[in-house]
Amino acid sequence: MKIVLAQCNFTVGDFAGNCEKISAIYALHADSADAVVFSELALSGYYPSDLLTQPEFLAVQDLALVKLTQLTAGKRAALITGFIDRNLGSGKPLHNALCVLADGALVYRYHKRLLPTYNIFDEARHFEPGTLPGVFTLGGNRIGLAICEDLWNDQADLEYDDVPIKELSDAGIAMVLSINASPSNLGKYRERLARFQSTAARHQIAILSLNQVGGNDEIVFDGSSFYIDREGKLKAELAAFASDSATFEFDRDLNLVRFARSNELTKGKPATALGSALVSAPAFFHAQITLGLRDYARKCGFKQVVVGSSGGIDSALTIALAAHALGPENVLAVTMPSRYSSDGSVDDSVSLCSAYGVELRTAPIEAQFALAVADFERAHGEVPSPLTQQNIQARLRGRMLMEVTNHSGHLLLSTGNKSEMSVGYATLYGDMNGGLNLIGDLYKMDVYALSRWINETAGRELIPQIIIDKEPSAELAPGQKDSDALPIYPVLDAILRLAIEGPSLAPDEATDLRAFLSATPLSDVDRVLKLIARAEFKRRQAPPIIRCQRRAFGIGWRMPIAQAFVGSAAALLGRDY
Repeated sequence: MKIVLAQCNFTVGDFAGNCEKISAIYALHADSADAVVFSELALSGYYPSDLLTQPEFLAVQDLALVKLTQLTAGKRAALITGFIDRNLGSGKPLHNALCVLADGALVYRYHKRLLPTYNIFDEARHFEPGTLPGVFTLGGNRIGLAICEDLWNDQADLEYDDVPIKELSDAGIAMVLSINASPSNLGKYRERLARFQSTAARHQIAILSLNQVGGNDEIVFDGSSFYIDREGKLKAELAAFASDSATFEFDRDLNLVRFARSNELTKGKPATALGSALVSAPAFFHAQITLGLRDYARKCGFKQVVVGSSGGIDSALTIALAAHALGPENVLAVTMPSRYSSDGSVDDSVSLCSAYGVELRTAPIEAQFALAVADFERAHGEVPSPLTQQNIQARLRGRMLMEVTNHSGHLLLSTGNKSEMSVGYATLYGDMNGGLNLIGDLYKMDVYALSRWINETAGRELIPQIIIDKEPSAELAPGQKDSDALPIYPVLDAILRLAIEGPSLAPDEATDLRAFLSATPLSDVDRVLKLIARAEFKRRQAPPIIRCQRRAFGIGWRMPIAQAFVGSAAALLGRDY
């Protein structure tokens, strides 16, 4: 039996484009394979969200499904893909489904049984869970079929009562084929692989797992599809963070006897290396963010980006990542010095952009700042407060960058890191302006680590060392330093990881963070917790952030703005009240 896994990058709602991609790959293997397989909700892209409530959405999908069905007429290979099915019974009107198309007909359909509703997932909002196990005969072999979350629960737990993998094992199934849209975050690949290896070994059932790849809004899928044998051993993998395809050939006992990569999706290029991009945090962040930006720009119709360059580490890293993702010729940097800008803020921007070959423009804000202060005093009879003057500068810069986007059509990238976004150390309608934030899920120490990794990997200073070494400052007031308003970043980041990542941290991670913070006064931690709560209104108005950590601001962080509860430092750190 020969099965082709096609690890593709689909666009949400692009039924014509997704159908064309599926058709082209299927045609290459239609006469040689027993099945060509595509990922969860491949036709619609994952996740359609409330597009599913649009009455014509399913009608357009149905047209694409008819085209794919017709392709299989007279062909050896079945076409297996994720799609949206109608629920003909009670409950929610739709199913997250898998269908088998063969010889010009839809011959089998399976409905996803376990619908995740935690973190970024909200599938129960739209779908009704299936009730029947997925058992199908392919090439004379009985195999199991599953969709993503169905295999994450291998023992009854508090989340779900059903254990689909156990039912398949009890039915004598030797191998299950699972189609997935499993989002990527730091540590997710190892978690996914370990979970499936444990599941395969416990139930003595091999797992052939196909994952989606690519970015959709803030979510990135890493691909990294794999085959695990009945003993739980990893036997084959597809590329990480890249489209890829491969043929898996099995004997009569469903043992893998041949694994061969194709090149129709890699276009002859070597497959992206596994390993470092999945286990090294900086390498992972780089792969996740560059793929996320590349797809966000392409799928939203942008070709070029603009970034405000302050000469600081955050804007420098944003420019570097944009140059890596889109090419330096598609990145425009603008430095906007004021009376409080150091000489290095411009000089360091010049060095950075020169190293990358990025165009840098200079647009001083001093004259506009002086005018704004004078206009305020004239209108209100008093000089604007120091905080107001700081925000005037930030908003002048934000306005100027928005003017560039309006004039050129460039996508504006904002540059706030997760540490700043957590505590509200950012200005609405100023430095928070933008259509996408690349580093908003990187804590400040992650920003430093990734910047150093970029230089080490390049073997030269792409990001000038002076930028990495300089004291962090917004440069909006005389002698201003971030540490004047916030705990030093190693301490702040440790507090934030505990407060934000919370239960998703491994026990040893949480223990290490609490040990690191053992000498930190509770009053400092309480202040940070209050800042997190107070900044919610800002984050609600921020641009989308490419998700990298276990819990990111965005669809996986749902906090009320008007509320009075703030957690305590003692509870967070596990100390006595």
